[in-house]
Amino acid sequence: MSSSEKLLTPAQAAEILSVSPITIRYWANEGKIKFITTPGGHRRFEPNEVDKLLNTNTDSNKKENIVIVEDDVQFADLLTEYINVLYPELEVNTAYSGFEAGTLIQVSQPCLIFLDIFMPKLDGLAVCQQIKAERSTKNIPIIAMSGSSEQEKIDKILAAGADHFLAKPIRLSELKKSVDLCLQKA
Repeated sequence: MSSSEKLLTPAQAAEILSVSPITIRYWANEGKIKFITTPGGHRRFEPNEVDKLLNTNTDSNKKENIVIVEDDVQFADLLTEYINVLYPELEVNTAYSGFEAGTLIQVSQPCLIFLDIFMPKLDGLAVCQQIKAERSTKNIPIIAMSGSSEQEKIDKILAAGADHFLAKPIRLSELKKSVDLCLQKA
């Protein structure tokens, strides 16, 4: 790093990547972005490391992708298998928390998002509202999912911007119908 290059705080890096500082800290802990620790114990990021993360998916030949946001690893794996069988041309990426979803969605710009409504810490309703509030992600179709089919909760997630709702366990025919409708709309 040249002496003229200024290190970025987690908040500055988060602003550049359009995610929360908490997501940046999470990525740092997961090794997805390199950082420097100051003598005071604070993380700082080199601008070129932030640029690398920002530009990871700028390849013009990249495959269209779907993002699954689901805290249940087994269900996420099953859903991934279903999608891979029905839509082998699509890449599937998974975020196991609402926090992880923010960055993954910003970076990958999926053609469709599957979103679990009930997740710890940052639930699907809040994630849906954030996706629809961002200029770069507001037009991405969202299929909300839940094991609960309480009409009030379904109405809330649809009002927040989800395009469809699927009750778990998801039937393959319903999954295909919802994905086809969303991909035609996109």
